[in-house]
Amino acid sequence: MAPGGLFVGKNAIVDIEYFKEGDTELNPEEFILQRIRDLVHSHQLEPGARLPSERVLAETLRTTRGSIRKALQKLEFYGLVEISPQSGTRISSMRQETIEELMSSIPVSRDQKMADLMEARFILDVQCARLAAERRTETDLKFIDERQHLFLESFYTKSKTRSYLEEDYLFHLAIANATQNHVLVSLLSQLTPQIVTRDQPHLSQRDQDFSRIPQEHREIIDAIKSGDPYLAEQAMTSHRNWALKRIFKE
Repeated sequence: MAPGGLFVGKNAIVDIEYFKEGDTELNPEEFILQRIRDLVHSHQLEPGARLPSERVLAETLRTTRGSIRKALQKLEFYGLVEISPQSGTRISSMRQETIEELMSSIPVSRDQKMADLMEARFILDVQCARLAAERRTETDLKFIDERQHLFLESFYTKSKTRSYLEEDYLFHLAIANATQNHVLVSLLSQLTPQIVTRDQPHLSQRDQDFSRIPQEHREIIDAIKSGDPYLAEQAMTSHRNWALKRIFKE
């Protein structure tokens, strides 16, 4: 309900008071996502309700319009808000029940478990490898090789763990780009940074398991170059299985 006990119905503008209370430990993007999710789930927002402007939200939350825009664009990606330069941002016109189910399935970043993130990453990487073997161009292969070279430089600089993770991500992103499927690239781009930025103490221990990674990458590259989707899928599956064992080994 809006302040005063009223529902915010279709075409009504959401009162900014909605966004003045909440979990102050969240960053602005997370707070916006959680607040809208909670309001929709509790039936306080109906389809078509208009959100306050980016400027008003930014001033209220004492953050930048860029942070607000990023949160709204994430909701737009899932089809949960409709953004128009003329009419602003509205809750999607889908049925209330549909919106509630979709909205409740979007976790705030800190709610996501590393195991869940890695499992989703596993599925994406394997499918990307298979499709890349079928669709890659010579330009794609050259770019994958370049990313592998930069990864190796970072990997053997043991003091820069975060840099190594970022280069590994860019290597896998190059494979995703070779699928020619922009949705897969977008999904991987949204998912992986949440893994890279997590504190992962085990990564500072470059033991025998970690020494396998460069060779695993090479086997993936060779399979993609061969144009054999089955070999590429198998190589990536082996790589991701070892990654899970390295990260979650007892």
